[in-house]
Amino acid sequence: MLNIGKAFLKNCQGISRRELIQVGGLAILGFSLADWLRAEDTSRANRRRRSSETSCIFIFLEGGPSHLETFDPKPLAPNDIRGPYGAISTSVSGIQIGELLPMMAQRMHHCALIRSLTGFDTGHTARPALTGMPQGLTTYGAVVTRLKGDNGVMPPYVHLGGRLFNSPGVGGGVFGPACEPVMITNPLASQVQLPQFALSADIPTNRFQDRRELLRSIDQTRAKANAGPAVERMDTFHRRAVNILTSTRVREAFDLGREREQVRSRYGANFFGQSLLMARRLVEAGTRFVQVKWYDWDGGWDIHGFNSTGIERMEEELCPRFDQGLSALLDDLQERGMLSSTLVVALGEMGRTPRINHWGGRDHWGACLFALLAGGGVPAGTVVGSSDAHAAYPATYPVQPPELAATLYRHLGIDTNTDVRIRPFIGNAAPVAGLI
Repeated sequence: MLNIGKAFLKNCQGISRRELIQVGGLAILGFSLADWLRAEDTSRANRRRRSSETSCIFIFLEGGPSHLETFDPKPLAPNDIRGPYGAISTSVSGIQIGELLPMMAQRMHHCALIRSLTGFDTGHTARPALTGMPQGLTTYGAVVTRLKGDNGVMPPYVHLGGRLFNSPGVGGGVFGPACEPVMITNPLASQVQLPQFALSADIPTNRFQDRRELLRSIDQTRAKANAGPAVERMDTFHRRAVNILTSTRVREAFDLGREREQVRSRYGANFFGQSLLMARRLVEAGTRFVQVKWYDWDGGWDIHGFNSTGIERMEEELCPRFDQGLSALLDDLQERGMLSSTLVVALGEMGRTPRINHWGGRDHWGACLFALLAGGGVPAGTVVGSSDAHAAYPATYPVQPPELAATLYRHLGIDTNTDVRIRPFIGNAAPVAGLI
């Protein structure tokens, strides 16, 4: 048998694969973590050094923000289209955005805007926004995790926020549980729970040192016997799992309490702002892709008016929190020298109707919306495409979801021209020329 802390050989063949699987059964690591470790093994040999890689903080504005009240105002349109808010100048000459975003207006020199994004659904779904394909299930984070491989001790893909509403199956997609993100539903919790990195209930923490002794025993045994490739890989997975479970780096990255109160206040004392702060901490520690979902409350950015508050909610709650949080993130990344190596993307699941409805809100609209990109090598102070006079349809340079996807993948170090593995996730699309 195989005892904890010691390795007894049943015969001259050494430790069997079955015995190592039993080690996994002793709950050194959870199934999803082991699965993830195996998935990363396929691309480890091709990864670049961490210092030369670009990470991504992807902000998903669930509910669908109005482009007219944010990044594509129409000050000359009729009142029932323009809405009650005006446009303001920004730090980039010739670019105006909605007056509800004064802090972001002063940081547009870090940003690029797409004002002609199209081809989205009019129903609530995260698919085109998070996968780049209208019916996709495999998120950007899952693809990057699979294709870029191991990134060290930190989990490569983390989702901050609650579950995705009306979007079942969106996540690891074709790659399965191995590429699902680590889910953190509440970054404001006093102690963030990491189920993928937690010991099983039947293994007290004070027994974990025995598991480390077990791995050392395996090392000694393998030196004396011919361990097959499968055994070699299994040992690698367990060793990395132990590193994660015992890493102070992982725990500290998820601990917002380690930040100065001044920094936390800068991001805003709310779910969204603190999620962005945690995203910065994770990227700084080595996570490659962090997906931030707008907090769960009354439909997010859904402002129909009949089943939620209307346009006034943009002024009262939505835009102020978004403006403060995102501007703080860009400043923080810039001050830490991380903006050039961190791609920030903000995108909703749809736009809103050009004409205000009789309830004082805007309904779903998939024919035209915005995407904001910053850092990560994106040409700053740029606007790609334009919408028509009522922000209803693209007037110039329409951008489809797969083209946005190709742009993101290119900035994250995936060759969209020659890497055939990316084709199922972008089709024949090429990156947006003005953003490369």
